[in-house]
Order: sequence, then C-alpha cells, then structure tokens
Amino acid sequence: MVTVKEATAKAIEFAEAVLPGLLREAVALEEVDTSTKGPQSVWLITLSMPLQDKSALRHLGLTNDITTVLGYGPRQYKTFAVSRKTGEVLSMKIRELATAE
Repeated sequence: MVTVKEATAKAIEFAEAVLPGLLREAVALEEVDTSTKGPQSVWLITLSMPLQDKSALRHLGLTNDITTVLGYGPRQYKTFAVSRKTGEVLSMKIRELATAE
C-alpha cells in the first residue's frame, strides 16, 4: 500500500512533468482524501500552485510581480487521484473553490 506521503510525492512529480514552469518550492499540499476510481482505491491529493496563466493574471488586474513568481500571488488548485495500491497517478483535475459571500 502506498502511504499518503508517497502519494503526495507522486502527485508533485506528475505535476512537474506535465505543467511547464512549475516550481516545486511553490507547490503546497491543501487536502488529502480517499475514494474509489472504478474498482481502484485512490488517494485524492489536492495541491495548490501559483497561477501560471498570464491572461488570468491580467484579468485579475495583476502582473507577474515578485509575489506571483515566489508563489504568494493567486493560486490554482488541482486534485490528483493516486492509486493506493501502485502509486500511479490516474488523473489530474481542476479543483474549483467555493466563493464566500
């Protein structure tokens, strides 16, 4: 069985491989849960990382300033399904946050 620590490391490795320009130091673990994906038991690992889409930054009225580069600006959230048996990353999804009103 893959531990949650191992699953988190696998999710970060996967994110680095598929998301260009991702800085490992700016990635933060946000949530951990368990679920099933088909017949497999999975860890659901939610990571946050700096928002990389420059058009989205402009839309928010922000520029690529030092806080964004260092990972303290707007963040995006992604949830990774990691097999609890093998450690394989099975999926990566955008995690939408609810807005407080």
